[in-house]
Order: sequence, then C-alpha cells, then structure tokens
Amino acid sequence: MKSPARLGTLALVALALLPLMASSAAAQRTHRVRRGDSFARIARHFHVSVWDLALANHSRPSHGLTVGDQLEIPDEGEVYVRPGYSLGRIARNNHTDVDALRRQNHLRDSDHLHVGQRLYLPGHEAHASSHTQRDWGTPEEPGVLRLRSTRAGGEVQRVRLRDSAGRVPEEGLEELSLLMRRHEDAERREPHPRLAILLAAISDHFGGRTITIVSGFREARRFTSEASQHVSGRATDIQIEGVGKRALFDFCRSLGETGCGYYPHTPFVHVDARETAAQWVDWSRPGRRPRYGTLRRPYHRREQHAGRVPRNVTLPDAVPLNVQVVAANGATRPAEVTGTGESSGEAPGG
Repeated sequence: MKSPARLGTLALVALALLPLMASSAAAQRTHRVRRGDSFARIARHFHVSVWDLALANHSRPSHGLTVGDQLEIPDEGEVYVRPGYSLGRIARNNHTDVDALRRQNHLRDSDHLHVGQRLYLPGHEAHASSHTQRDWGTPEEPGVLRLRSTRAGGEVQRVRLRDSAGRVPEEGLEELSLLMRRHEDAERREPHPRLAILLAAISDHFGGRTITIVSGFREARRFTSEASQHVSGRATDIQIEGVGKRALFDFCRSLGETGCGYYPHTPFVHVDARETAAQWVDWSRPGRRPRYGTLRRPYHRREQHAGRVPRNVTLPDAVPLNVQVVAANGATRPAEVTGTGESSGEAPGG
C-alpha cells in the first residue's frame, strides 16, 4: 500500500501533466483509419457529427474508407453545410440565429452556401481553429528530419537536409536518395536539392513529426510521363504522423515555386520543387487515369478548369530557387536550376 505522502506526490504530478495532455489532444485532431472503421464509428469516438466528419474530409458518410488514411477531426464549433441545408436550418440545429451565423462567417445576404462549406458557430474563432493557423510546435533540431520509407523497411532515420546556413549537405542528399528508391536494386540517383529544402520546410512547420515517403523516384510509364517531377527527382508523395492531408496540402500551397497535389482517395499528398507554382486535386483511385476537380467534387465531363483551387502563397522565400550543396570537406556547389515547370501529363504538373 502506498503511503499518503507518495499518493500526494503522484496526484501533484498528475495535475501538472493535465495541461500537457490537453494540449497534446488538441493538437492531434486527426485519426488514422484502421480496419473496421467507418465514418459513424469514428464520429462516435470523437463526439462529432458523422456528416461534419465526412464533409471535413471531402467525402460522404456512406463512402468507404481506406485503411491507413488520415482523417481530419472537426474542431469544436466547426460545422459543414450538408445537402439541402440552409443557413436557417444550420442556425436552428445549433441553437443560434442566422444573423449571428452570418457575422461570424463574414457572409452577405446574397452569398449562397455550397455543400461541404465550413462554417464556425458564434463564439468560436475561425482563425484559431483553422488547420493552416495551428501551432504544430517547434522541431527539436530545425533542418533535421525524421524520415522513413514504405519501401525501405519503415525504420525511422534522422537525416539533415538543411544546415544553419540554408545549404543542403551532400550526405543528406545521399540518404534521401536511398529512401526515395522504388526498390533495393534501383539505380542510385540524386534528388534535386530544392526538394530537400522543401521537405525541411515542411518538417520544421509541423514540429519535426515523422514523414513517411510513400513514393519518390519513378520511371516514365503509364500515367507518369518523361516530364514528371517524380522522374526528375523533384517530387515525392508523403504522409506526416499526426497531421491530416488537408493541413499538409494547405501548407504546401502557402509556399512559392512548389507543386502540391491532393488525392481524396489516397493517404498521401504530392509535393515537389519546381520553378512555377502548381496545384491540383485528383479524385481518381490508385492506378487509375487522373480525374481532376475541386476540393468538393470532381469536374464534370464538360468542365475544364471551373472552380480551380485558390493558391495562397504566404511564404514565398521558404524554398528558394537558388540552393547550394555542401560537401563534408566544406566545398560547395550550386544546385542545378533546370526544368520548365510544365505539366507532367499525369497531373497538372505532377
């Protein structure tokens, strides 16, 4: 039996940890889909509406889930417009009034709602709850990444991809090259140094969380053309532990001269380093022909570029065009700045 003094000490420790536990829970509003999961089951676990959960992830409650996918969990006070819902119905369901809902979301009388539109209830700050504004914490060592590859045993490796002077270490490029290979016997190629800088910027923003490389180097075949950023070593498809796809996609779109691809039916986000910014949403299933659209739905057959996803570049200098590579002996060389940044054929720039 523990002494009263010992119990008192444990109680104090537990109380001290409560704010940290609460902070951690608030920062990790994501869920990795496991076998047997459904939108209804996950919604019950997190005490959120099944429709809000599905629409927050650009889906419907009746749609199936892919094991390993990362779902965003709606924050408190965050609601989504369902099919057939009006502002009045949303207000009634949430015990508020239409005018307060309009003021909170800066809506005019003439504004029309669309299915999947995110709204915030009165008393809940949109900017504080936004995934793009969330504070993901400080990395233990900026420029040093925790990386693993789905094709390299899955072991986490610490790799320095950017030094304190903003240069890319040759050793880091070699390690990244191994993680980006399609298989063990694949020819070793050097990734473009700007891709290393891009991955370092992503890692630092998300607090140094582990990044999984799903696909790096590719050969030109099927829907991958010779112009693909994957073929030239400028692109990789990634997941981040504890970070939803939408948060990663939104951050990528805040950077200048990068390519960002969002795939609602896959668990990863495409990121690449190019000379002109590009972004797309591809609703196709893995291994199928691309089917582009907006974050809400695929384009109809007759639509071309209706409803393009807006780009919001707020960090134009995070991935500079001119990058230096530094060797172990201190010698430096400039990274090649080549490539047109044109479309690859498999995606609007993939």
